[in-house]
Amino acid sequence: MNLLWQSFPMPKGRRAQAWRYHPVYRRPAHFHDEPEFNLVVRGTATFRVGHRRVPMGRGSLSWYPPGLDHYLEDASPDLELYVVGFRPELIDAFAREHGCAPSFSRPHQRLDQATLSACADAMAQVPSSRDDPAVEGRLLELLAVLAQMTPPPQMSLGHRAAALLVEAPSLRRDELTRRLASNRGDVSRKFRRDQGLSLTEYKNRLQTLKLLDLLEQGSSHLTHAALEAGFGSYSRCHQVIRELLGMAPSALLDPGTRKRLADRLEPLSAQHDRRDPG
Repeated sequence: MNLLWQSFPMPKGRRAQAWRYHPVYRRPAHFHDEPEFNLVVRGTATFRVGHRRVPMGRGSLSWYPPGLDHYLEDASPDLELYVVGFRPELIDAFAREHGCAPSFSRPHQRLDQATLSACADAMAQVPSSRDDPAVEGRLLELLAVLAQMTPPPQMSLGHRAAALLVEAPSLRRDELTRRLASNRGDVSRKFRRDQGLSLTEYKNRLQTLKLLDLLEQGSSHLTHAALEAGFGSYSRCHQVIRELLGMAPSALLDPGTRKRLADRLEPLSAQHDRRDPG
């Protein structure tokens, strides 16, 4: 199955946004550079995250670090879901101000009723607001509150490994293992369990994001861009991009191709259209 690279949809100039799910804007299986979290306020849903399926119900909170592909596979007719994303530069600014940034590589959580209501109220006001600084500030405050609910020392090996790879996608497995004070087998096994992907698959996605960023910045020499993105060679880059996105890297040189990927939505099936009156 091919994936799509799709940047998180935000109004122009904004660095954080919360959207309320609507079936018309459902997206195919995709990954992006922006960290994201999803919160179910009502109803049920099943997400595919990497190769695993994750059921979500009322109060469920899921975190997606950069590069982790996700897809809403099934939803109840009454699903009320908020999707919140942040530009990496906003998270970097938050880190500079506070000395640390909340990691989006976190286990699934379930909020209590009071926290759920407060979060839903905060997010419901965002889509219609035109005050960019107020929206960004409100969502960063919400992020900080939610992130504190799962302190880093409680995170599993697989989540800590993903957080390290986001910071350094080209980190070799031996060095990653050393930093985690573990062994190769344990790291690989628990990473796949927690993220739904192998270490190699996740690194491929992060390196693809770096390549796409270089192309967006105007790079036109694919071999140089492939090496800078961490692929090691153009042939390796070609193999990964072909397997992941279903096209050759040269196709991504065209801004129109990149825009079509970013804008693609999943057509509503007749069954889904009948189930959802909205």
